[in-house]
Amino acid sequence: LKGRKRDLYDGGIRVPMIAWWPGQVPAGAVSDHLSGFQDWMPTFCQLTGIEAPKNDGFSLLPTLQGNTETQSRHDYLYFEFYEGGGKQAIVNDRWKAVRLNWNEHPDAPLELYDLQTDPAEEHNIAAQHPDLVKTMLARMEESHTPHSGVTLSPKDRAAKK
Repeated sequence: LKGRKRDLYDGGIRVPMIAWWPGQVPAGAVSDHLSGFQDWMPTFCQLTGIEAPKNDGFSLLPTLQGNTETQSRHDYLYFEFYEGGGKQAIVNDRWKAVRLNWNEHPDAPLELYDLQTDPAEEHNIAAQHPDLVKTMLARMEESHTPHSGVTLSPKDRAAKK
């Protein structure tokens, strides 16, 4: 896959998971369920029978146990790294949007990939889908939270003045 650790292409953020739990996790099961690190605390809490703290994750226990019909799903996952000029990404079951050098250039162009037809993220098709690009940019805007200790973007810098 394109990218490496701390990249927002799938080579940097897609991580395989292997689960072994005889009698609970079906042997040989494979899932393409969209999940992230935020899903592990709710999963561990459900496994131990305690209430999960409020966060943006869902327990993965239904998927682990083969109950995909009852599994809560993310509309999308948002990623942001401040280093390397600033990077943002939005991914859902089909589409992936990536924006690089965002800290210095808040209007940096967005790359768009159709993960169903281009899992290697080789063909930026943003120009063919302007409405989807607008949607992804809006999701990035709503998902970004200014950090009190780090000024990430020109917009955040302006808000501090």
